[in-house]
Amino acid sequence: MKTTAAYGTWRSPLTGDFVAGRSQRMGELQWDQNRLFWLETRPAELGRQALMCSCAGAPATEVLPSPWSVRSTVHEYGGGSYCAGANRIFFVNAADQQIHELNLADSSVRTLTQTPRCRYADLQLDAIRQRLMAVCEDHRGDGEPRNRLVVIDLNNTQNILTLEDSWDFVSSPRISPDGSSLAYLTWSHPHMPWDSTRLWRRSIHADGSIGDASLIAGGETESVTQPLWSPAGELFWVSDKTGWWNLYCDGVAVLLEEAEFAPPQWVFGQSHYGFLNPDTLLAAHSRNGEWQLIQLLRNAGQWQMTPLDLSVNHISQIACAQGQSAILGAGPRRPQTLWHMQSGGAVILREYPIEPLAPEDISTGRSLTFPVVGASGSNEAHGFFYPPANANYTAPGDDLPPLIVIGHGGPTSATDPSLNFKIQFWTQRGFAVLDVNYRGSTGYGRHYRDALRGQWGLVDVEDLCAGAEYVTAQGWVHPERRAIRGSSAGGFSVLCALTDHQTFNAGVSLYGIADLEALARDTHKFEARYLDSLVGPYPAAQSEYVRRSPLHKANRIRCPLLVFQGQADKVVPPAQAEQMVAAVKKAGTAVEYVVYPDEAHGFRRAANIQHQLDTELAFYQRVFGLNTSGETP
Repeated sequence: MKTTAAYGTWRSPLTGDFVAGRSQRMGELQWDQNRLFWLETRPAELGRQALMCSCAGAPATEVLPSPWSVRSTVHEYGGGSYCAGANRIFFVNAADQQIHELNLADSSVRTLTQTPRCRYADLQLDAIRQRLMAVCEDHRGDGEPRNRLVVIDLNNTQNILTLEDSWDFVSSPRISPDGSSLAYLTWSHPHMPWDSTRLWRRSIHADGSIGDASLIAGGETESVTQPLWSPAGELFWVSDKTGWWNLYCDGVAVLLEEAEFAPPQWVFGQSHYGFLNPDTLLAAHSRNGEWQLIQLLRNAGQWQMTPLDLSVNHISQIACAQGQSAILGAGPRRPQTLWHMQSGGAVILREYPIEPLAPEDISTGRSLTFPVVGASGSNEAHGFFYPPANANYTAPGDDLPPLIVIGHGGPTSATDPSLNFKIQFWTQRGFAVLDVNYRGSTGYGRHYRDALRGQWGLVDVEDLCAGAEYVTAQGWVHPERRAIRGSSAGGFSVLCALTDHQTFNAGVSLYGIADLEALARDTHKFEARYLDSLVGPYPAAQSEYVRRSPLHKANRIRCPLLVFQGQADKVVPPAQAEQMVAAVKKAGTAVEYVVYPDEAHGFRRAANIQHQLDTELAFYQRVFGLNTSGETP
């Protein structure tokens, strides 16, 4: 027997505490012989990243005990935090950002680097010559840190040689199987890696010396990512020179598809394809925001594609070795799961249970393409709509659910329709959610991605507002109970929507950007020139920075605002939130501010995640006048 209660007042066992506990994430898969390693985030341990291992498909064990936490902070977002090989793990420790070596034979740990103002990422072992290659972000000088590709002698770790430092950024050092060649990527300001990168190749001589760099692919208008050597020594990479991130082998397209074989390079160590043997690839590609696993088989020089059914619509990583593979993916009713795949099929190594939810409790995302008519003309945008779902509740016949529109971060990023407990938290309580892939999102080709160039804070906001109007016009949501929420760049879109439009009745910004000028002056190196493409070069385009910054038009906000911020945030410093909150208060609009002293950019600690969700729920219920006793207000 279902209980009848107003939308937005339903009760659920999916509490903020449960969601915080399920904020665990796995990543950075790597093989060493028949052992698979990966990282696992532990919100209950203050966001520690544990190193895990499964040998020959056996149950997972933790390799490094607490307090070791394997995490790089190069570019602030990190990735590429360790590498495995020769019965050793070389890893970056979160606390000191130095490289350490774990001997798997006796579990001993030794410190390799002692350069306190340097950070390391994208580790790559040259086992033949007993040395380690890594990206070093060097903060020892004045001004911006230097990004270098370095070589560390494992027999004399004080000997750190610079291999490449002629570009602002370097990533993805990859050594060929026979140890004779090195490939890596570079780019420089004002480009981001999804705008313009170059792929280089250098010979490694018998004496260990490294030859001059030869340009293999990339340029001013081409983004190359995820270089990888095949077992036969062929160099593969992903390039968007056709307008889609497609896969290439030694300069020849493996196949040309209107699909994306990689996401944007926000972090190091990404991997969305791998080799089962020299002529068989396992890969993932995305169409219309949904990922699929495929197999590519080479026959007489031609590659043939076969879709593989793993019941997932998001794939975050693939790792292959010696005819076996590991896949990290998620589906509409399945949270992130780790599969071990061999010729006999796929076996689940690690998954997070969906309890206390039953399958009928889960709201699945409905893919939408909706029209946008605004100052930029007539366009269209994409998103996923989640109706309320709770097996124990129904709403009165004339009631419509409140709506939460989500703008993802980045903004060069994307959302996907795999099971997300932070969305189910809302749909379980009778809220509808629209998760928008506004123009500028990835997964829809370079043309769609480039639609945000020079238009950030304008077209993304048009799309978010148009999405809210579209689902309202369909009769799916309450027209006077519409909220918008977003994190980081999504928080900027929230604040712009509230200052420039009157579409929403409430707004929630999580570590969102309020002052574009301050961001251009104060943010970290990786994103220091990001706004050149999104807004315009600074200070030449200063007037545009001022015009688009929500801080300078806070008095236009007419609905309640809730702001969350991490005090240790270096990407969007807390001064942004503090100034925005003060300006909204001064204008006489209701605003609440919650700051977490122990959080940076993105909340990792379970207690804070729980508090944030519970505070946000109470905010919506108060603003929308929802009676939590269960009676229709």
